[in-house]
Amino acid sequence: MKIALVAMVILSVVVLLGLIFMSFKLLRKAQKDEAQQRREMRNSGNYKVHPELAKEWEKLEEMKKKMAQKEQENKKR
Repeated sequence: MKIALVAMVILSVVVLLGLIFMSFKLLRKAQKDEAQQRREMRNSGNYKVHPELAKEWEKLEEMKKKMAQKEQENKKR
């Protein structure tokens, strides 16, 4: 009886390790697929930026232009 219990525990541990291995394998595959999709989307240019992020980007570009203008004005002086 004890031998059967030990065997069942060992079998359970082996099955658990197998499931963990398979889950990591599937997770890695999903990560690779997602990264590939992101690369393709960036290269194709068919992606949309969130409206709030677009506003922040425009503000940043305006700030860069203003700083460049100030630097040019300082160089002229």
